[in-house]
Amino acid sequence: MPSLTARLVKLFSRRMIKRHNLSEQALVKHLRKAFNHPPGLTLLPRGVRLSRIETRGFTGDRIATATPERAILYIHGGAYMAGTTRTYHNLAGRLAKQLNAAVYLPSYPFAPEHPFPAAVNQCLDAYAWLLNEGFDPACISIGGDSAGGGLTLSTLLGARERDLPLPGRAFVFSPATDAHGRGPSMELNDHEDCMLSASMIRTAADVYVSAEHRDNPLASPCLGDYRGMPPLLILVDKSECLYSDAEAVRDKARQAGVDVTWIAREGLFHVWPIMVPWLPEARRDVDEVIRFVQEH
Repeated sequence: MPSLTARLVKLFSRRMIKRHNLSEQALVKHLRKAFNHPPGLTLLPRGVRLSRIETRGFTGDRIATATPERAILYIHGGAYMAGTTRTYHNLAGRLAKQLNAAVYLPSYPFAPEHPFPAAVNQCLDAYAWLLNEGFDPACISIGGDSAGGGLTLSTLLGARERDLPLPGRAFVFSPATDAHGRGPSMELNDHEDCMLSASMIRTAADVYVSAEHRDNPLASPCLGDYRGMPPLLILVDKSECLYSDAEAVRDKARQAGVDVTWIAREGLFHVWPIMVPWLPEARRDVDEVIRFVQEH
C-alpha cells in the first residue's frame, strides 16, 4: 500500500494540478502557476554546495561535492512549457552526496515562445559543455523526468547525431516520449492518473511541436534508434497516462540490444522520485538510481 504521504500527494495533485480540456493558452498559464513556484525547503546534505552557472554553453545550477568523481546532467520536467531547477535541488543533493558527483541542472527555453527543437538544442549544448569541462563520458550520466525524461532521450539521440561521445548511463522517470499521444494508456489511465490527463498531455504536445515535426525522433524519442546507447533505467507507475510512452522506449531500446532496467510501480503517481526526501517511495527509488549509476 502507498505511504500516507503518497496518498496525500495524490489527493493534492488531483485537486491542484490535473485538468481536462484546457485551451493551449490556459494550459500554459495553469502549469506555469503550478510548477514555477514550488513549495518546500531545500535540504542539501553536509558537504554539498549549490552554485549558479551562466556561460555560453550552460545556464543552470550546479550541486556538487568538493571533489566530484562523476557528473550528472539532470533535465527537469514541466510539459516543455514550465518548471524550475529549484524543484530538483533536494534530489540533486542526494545524488551528489551518495555518488560523490557534480549534478548539473540546466535551464532551457520553454514553448510556446520557443517551440521544438529549442529545448533539445539547449540540452545538447549543455551536454557538449559538460564534455568540454573535461569529464570522462563514461563517468557522466544523463537523467530527467516527464518532459525532461523525453529531453534526456532526445539528448542521447542528438548526441549521436552530433558525433559526441555518449554518456555511461541514462535514467528517466515517467518520460514523455510520443508527441502524437498515441499510447493506449492515455485513455486507459485517464481517470486513474492523479496528476495528468490525456488532454493535458496532447495539448502540451500541440504547444511544443508542430505536426510536421512529430515523427522526428528528437521530438518523439519512442521512434528513435537506440543501437549503441548506454544502459538505461526507466521508472514509471502503472497508473500513469504516460505509461505506454515508457513501455515504447523500453521495447525499442531492448530490441536494439540496450541493457534496460525497468521498474514499474503501483499506487504512486507521475515522477514521484523527485519528492525525495519527503516521500518514502522516493527515497527507495532514488536509491535504485544510485545503485544503477554505481554499477558503472
